[in-house]
Amino acid sequence: MRNQKGFTLIELIIVIVVLGILAVTAAPQFINFSSDARTSTVKGLKGALQGASQTIYARAAIDNELGSTGSVNGVDTVYGYPAASQAGVVAAAQLEAITSAAGAGTDTSQYDWTFTIEAGATATDPDVIYISPIDIVDLPATLDGSNNCFASYTEATETEGPAISVNSSGC
Repeated sequence: MRNQKGFTLIELIIVIVVLGILAVTAAPQFINFSSDARTSTVKGLKGALQGASQTIYARAAIDNELGSTGSVNGVDTVYGYPAASQAGVVAAAQLEAITSAAGAGTDTSQYDWTFTIEAGATATDPDVIYISPIDIVDLPATLDGSNNCFASYTEATETEGPAISVNSSGC
């Protein structure tokens, strides 16, 4: 009987096939990290907006500033909750944000978020602010479904608090 000093061709092919199958099944788990990170960031933003909203409302209740408009600690409020504006919820959540209407050539390197405000259809309808990661440049386009990765904050009405939601289908 002779001594074997290596692997046969069949053994090598079987190992390569097994490694190929493992790579094909495991690779998709590691490919889309940026999308997962962006989704988590937007969900974290929702939590920050909820926390800021409750904190400002608590302060407004203490200061008896629960009217249709007001200001608490430099934050514009509507029925005690932050308004859907830069001086409202963006300031309350202490976001480094810039309006999506900022002109071309604007240095956005210091900002993490971009936002756009949609005014209510009538004077009694609440305003809505959409906030998105800064690397999704065309925020108004996200609103028509082309790139859905944002949190929306609908300001409070006289009968209910603000509505905060996340759309991460396009992150």
